[in-house]
Amino acid sequence: MCAEDDPVSVARYTAWCEQRATAEGWTVVETVIDPDDLVPLTERPGWQRVTRLVTDGQVGVVITINRRMVADSATSWARLSGLLQGLGVVLTAGGARSCPAPGGTR
Repeated sequence: MCAEDDPVSVARYTAWCEQRATAEGWTVVETVIDPDDLVPLTERPGWQRVTRLVTDGQVGVVITINRRMVADSATSWARLSGLLQGLGVVLTAGGARSCPAPGGTR
């Protein structure tokens, strides 16, 4: 999940997230790019796509380059992480190098 519209940043962040998934042994199901972080998260097309992937059981991990891409505070991050965790999905960001994927790779 990338929240920048600059093509260089998007390519760099996408590559980093994909490298992270590979390093952790996770399969990349889909790369979602959402360049408008000024719109509330639930209204962003990219996050709506992530939500569909989660509710359809297609992903076990959501990787974002940093927490600010999806949350404006530690409290918001914890709430969002808890919601996803309740659905069996791990939310992780650039600073966290290791977290378990539910049920192995997805």
